[in-house]
Amino acid sequence: MEDVSDKITDRPKPQPKFFDLVVNRLQAIGLSLLAGFFVCAVLVGLFGVVARDVFLTARAGPLDREATLFVRGLQTAGRDHFAIFVTFFGSHLFILPATILVAVILRWKKHPVSALLFLGSVGGGFVLNAVLKITFHRARPDLWPALVTEHTFSFPSGHAAMSTVFYGGLVAVVFHLTDRPAPRLGAIAFSLLAISLIVWSRVFLGAHWMTDVTAGFLVGLFWVVVSAVVTEIVFRRVPRARPVRRPRSGANPSRQPSR
Repeated sequence: MEDVSDKITDRPKPQPKFFDLVVNRLQAIGLSLLAGFFVCAVLVGLFGVVARDVFLTARAGPLDREATLFVRGLQTAGRDHFAIFVTFFGSHLFILPATILVAVILRWKKHPVSALLFLGSVGGGFVLNAVLKITFHRARPDLWPALVTEHTFSFPSGHAAMSTVFYGGLVAVVFHLTDRPAPRLGAIAFSLLAISLIVWSRVFLGAHWMTDVTAGFLVGLFWVVVSAVVTEIVFRRVPRARPVRRPRSGANPSRQPSR
């Protein structure tokens, strides 16, 4: 008579269930990375909707013209000066030196990898937007004499894209450096205000159609998410490069290892 224990040991081991395999795989990849890929896919789809007619006709449709004329209809002398002032903070004349300054500060604070990633993010955003401008080859609006002179193509808006990349990148830097809600909320509020004003100024000044700035914002947001995903991958591979966050007020800081 066979021993019962032998029969038990001879039985095949139960295989992990499909759900368990999926959960394990998601944990290995990281839910934050998967969320980033999903958001990128959504943004690409939205950009495609905005860009389809532009790519096929390169002309502004009726809704585009009406929306652009509505914004311009709010013109006053004071708003003209304010728009010219605001639009400077989305130009390469401001963003390039400001990016270098942020990178220098990060390096000075002993975050060299974060400094390089920030430089790469902004630089990559400039390249991506330049390629898209050449691809779509759209002329600037001609409904009224523009208050600023531009010599590049119109779609997508470089100011809208790069202000989103730069100020969105600043939010990412703050999130990496601190867990405290006040700086995080302050960075988000400041960035949203800056981006919104810059986007408005481009249409108000006659430099762009409404679809130009909409597409520029989508391109910039897409690149912010791509940069965040790349940053997370780098920090996972090189854990020492991840900045040590400042704890929330009242939280117990982690103990430093004894030497």
